[in-house]
Amino acid sequence: MQDTLIEMGRSPLARNVLKRIGIKPPPQLIRSYRPWSDDLLQGKNILISSRDRSRSLLAPFLQEQKASVCFDADLAIRTERGGELSESRVFQGTVFDATNFESLTDLKELYRFFHSLRGQVGFNHRVVILSKTRVSPEGRAITAAVSSFARSLAREFGPKGINVNVLQGDSDAVIEHSLPVLSFFLSDFCAFITGQIIILTTPTKELPEPLLAGSLAGKKALVTGAAQGIGYAICRRLAEEGAHVICLDRPQNEEALRELCLEIEGEYVLATLGRNHDELIENLASENASIDIVVHNAGVTRDRTLFGMSEAEWDDVLNINLESVIDITTRILHRGMLAPGGRIICMASVVGISGNFGQTNYAASKAGLIGYVEGLAEHLAREGATANAVAPGFIETNMTTKIPFIAKQFARRLSSLMQGGQPDDVADMVTFLASPCSSSINGQVIRVCGGSFLGA
Repeated sequence: MQDTLIEMGRSPLARNVLKRIGIKPPPQLIRSYRPWSDDLLQGKNILISSRDRSRSLLAPFLQEQKASVCFDADLAIRTERGGELSESRVFQGTVFDATNFESLTDLKELYRFFHSLRGQVGFNHRVVILSKTRVSPEGRAITAAVSSFARSLAREFGPKGINVNVLQGDSDAVIEHSLPVLSFFLSDFCAFITGQIIILTTPTKELPEPLLAGSLAGKKALVTGAAQGIGYAICRRLAEEGAHVICLDRPQNEEALRELCLEIEGEYVLATLGRNHDELIENLASENASIDIVVHNAGVTRDRTLFGMSEAEWDDVLNINLESVIDITTRILHRGMLAPGGRIICMASVVGISGNFGQTNYAASKAGLIGYVEGLAEHLAREGATANAVAPGFIETNMTTKIPFIAKQFARRLSSLMQGGQPDDVADMVTFLASPCSSSINGQVIRVCGGSFLGA
């Protein structure tokens, strides 16, 4: 579903009306709607900050992805000589390496580099800043400064549909193990992800780094809340990348599940979450020797102020959104049903980070999921498995069509990109986290919110 203001913005009359009432049409984001491929960055011109390490590690990998690479030193020489960039060298992506910052004075490199890009960063550009976790007081100041710079830059660049994200490693070597993560965040699969600090860890088990294309072939995935909205999009994306998907939803949604499974050649399970899960686990165990991917997407809302909230409304939300997730996951792990290198992905929310009026129950349940994956990650890492959470912001679904027009515009403009996201935006992030290429992302909460002002 496209943002209606994008369509309205194409009409001169509509643009004039919107301008008069102070509403600017949002940028039209470029998204990718094709399966992953070995040439994920084909046709993109990527500018890299000229560190020796960047040249030796990043450039060859990006070139393998069919990107054209330029270094800022080469750009500076050309600028000094009065040269102008040809149309073919307008950049679609930028990688800035801040991992070698050692003193506070190094922070000025952020200003110098990005200030020099004036006029060379167009719509739908992707910026990735590489950073490092430091332990000294001054080092921590440097790391925090880089992160906040990136978030602020994302706010400034957002109206042009430009993403700015940080990949922050726990060691000098972590970027070497995380090149597929970099290519994903430079691609058009993360159009609605910006202002995020992604912490990368060195996997405890050294495994060959797979290519993204085909990495889910033969994997078995369980997705709850699969019949509609975000869950439906997740199932389709996982299947598109070769996974066999087990779609779970309530008995009331059997017809929608059946149609979905015919489309993606998957199978479905009917279950009411929040109740006894013995039968569900037995059914899963009898049909599946192991499961590679578990996506906890099912959830409910019972919005009401705390004093107006009934005990049943509190219990429903906490039971379905949090307790059932922990119970099902625990049973799967105790039975040894999660395959080696498995992936557990929980659907959180920006509300779980920021809180929200009239959603004390929902916010508590989603924050609980965030804490759960953080605690679970360390245990899973020993087996080469990961647990992460995805926190959507305002996503355009059938539910949001019922929101009044003005209220919807305010909700959309809470994001730096000035619009709501699409279910596919969330599905793309979930699908990447489900792949073997995401092994360095563990215990993280990644917001798919367009740089929403809600939360941190």
